[in-house]
Order: sequence, then structure tokens, then C-alpha cells
Amino acid sequence: MSKRRGSPILTPCWTRPAIVRAGDALRMVLEARGAPDGRPTATVRQGAETWPLALFEGESPAPGLTAWAACLADGVPPGLYDLRVAIGGRDHAQRGAVCVLPEEIEDLTLAHCSDLHLLKPTAEGMEDRTSHVLTMIERLNETRPDLVICTGDLISRYDPDKRPLPAKTIRWQIRWLAQYLPALEAPLYVTTGNHDVAFWSTRADWYAAMGGGLEGRTGDWSVDWGPLHLSFMDCFAYYDGQNTLLESSFRPAQLAWLRTDMAATDPDATRLLFAHYDYRHQLPAVFPFLGLDAFFYGHSVALYPEELERHAIWDGHLPAGLAYRVVHCVGKVITVLESVPWRALT
Repeated sequence: MSKRRGSPILTPCWTRPAIVRAGDALRMVLEARGAPDGRPTATVRQGAETWPLALFEGESPAPGLTAWAACLADGVPPGLYDLRVAIGGRDHAQRGAVCVLPEEIEDLTLAHCSDLHLLKPTAEGMEDRTSHVLTMIERLNETRPDLVICTGDLISRYDPDKRPLPAKTIRWQIRWLAQYLPALEAPLYVTTGNHDVAFWSTRADWYAAMGGGLEGRTGDWSVDWGPLHLSFMDCFAYYDGQNTLLESSFRPAQLAWLRTDMAATDPDATRLLFAHYDYRHQLPAVFPFLGLDAFFYGHSVALYPEELERHAIWDGHLPAGLAYRVVHCVGKVITVLESVPWRALT
């Protein structure tokens, strides 16, 4: 599985922005292409304002890749920035890939969406929901949350009879997302679901456009937003050409990563977990070790409400009828500010 990505900037990317403060360093991973003339240079840009990054080369994470500590200058104002890199005389960009936080931050307002299914299979046929998603983008830009987080199934893999869609139809959905989702004015985080990287024939197309998929590793990562810790898990599901399931998350290494990630988190942090779904009900076994405050997910029916209640985990399930929900997090208190159904986006 290989497909040339549009940009050699692999990390951070527009679906997984780095969160830093002025004066901090972010990790940048670049794809080596040919024989670049000299070291890369990098800047962050917002409108007409450009700020340089000081680059320090690190250990390569894999053959064909280079890693850099990119240090942000003091005085960069808070906000969302494009990352721009010049390599061998060519300029490259990742839109909305760097989010600079203010010095003091106590809370978080996030918009959670899931299961966009651009072409949604229904009893009447394939429903085109692109106009709904465009309206959602407009409304979220008016609402101005701190973050937008989409927990998978942005596309659909099958038709109303659950036959695999043609590869060209899946690729069209991926291209549409890459064209229009960057219009969101808040940092965007995307996890995969059981439709997004389902088939071998189009898996590389997803990763090339949406990021992730490096060296065949699952896309599990975390970021800190002031006193809040956000962990994201890859909920892949792989199918053969007849739409028969071959493998799905979570792998043992993913659950081990989650425990390690939470063990390294400040004990007083508010801990939020984002994933498409727990297909095989594996998470309750590790709940006692995580100290989670909330679990945001989508897919289908709500998961094990008794387990979530027993561990005092706020149930952030997004039902199929809702396009998105806006919540406010401060301390351990999570408040729903707005729940928007798909029918309101027509």
C-alpha cells in the first residue's frame, strides 16, 4: 500500500494539529523526497502574519523520514496557524496544523461530530449529505468552539445492500473531505471508523489525504489543552472485497498504549477519550487504570452505560440522529451547550 501524499509534511497535519505555546517546540516529521538541497526551513502563518520556526534535527522515525524539533518563537499570538516548509527550493503547507495556546487556560469548548457518511446508504438509496456537512461547517464557524473532533466514519464503504462501493466512489468522498473540511476555523481532529480505511484498494488514498497510516502503525495519540488531556484511538476495521470483516481494533498494543498514556498524565488533569466505537467491548477491562472523566464516541447504539456510570465516566455517545454536539469542559464538569440534529442542517 503506497500512494504519494500531497505534502511531505506528515506530522503535524490538518487532521491532527500540534498544540503548543509560544516558545515551545513541536515535533515535525517530513517525508524525504529525492535529494533536497540543504536543510528545510519552516514557518507558521496566519493571514499575512508569518513567524519562523527554529529547526533541530532529531532521530529518523523510519527509513525515508526525517524528524525535527521545531521551536516556536516567543511572542507568537494564540490562534490556529498553517505550517509551511521549504525543502530544496519547493514550498509545502499543512493548513491549520499548529494551534498556539494562550499562557493561561482553564476550560475547553469542543464540538463533537461523528458518522458524517457523505454518501449515506438508506432504504431509498444513497443519500448525498455533502450539503448537510457544508452547513455544519458554516454553523461551527459561527459557534467558534475551541476544537472540532470527528470520531470516524466520515465516508461510507457500502451501498444499501451492503455491497462494497466502487473504489472511485470511495475516493471521491475522500477528496471531498480534503477539499472542504479545512474550511473549519477551529483545530480539527479526526479518528478513523469502520468505513474510512476499510478496503486495501482505497486505504492509501485515505491516509494520503487525511494523514496517519505511517509505517502501518495505528493512529493513537494524545494532546494536552491546558488542564485537559485528550486521547484519540484508531478504530480501524479492515474488510475484504466482499465486505467480510478481517480485523478490527483494538489491538493489544493499542490498549497498552492507552494505559501508558494515562499513567503519564497529570493526576489532576481532566481526561477525555475519543474513539469511533469499542466494537468488541475491550475498554471496560482497562477502565480501572485510566481515571477517565469522559468517553466520546459514535457508530451505533450507546456502549455499556452501567460500566461508564460505575467508573464515573461521562457518556459522550453521539446518536445517529445528531450531526454534532457542543460541550463545555471545566474541571471535572462537562455541560452540553448544544445538540444539533441532521434534520436541522437541511
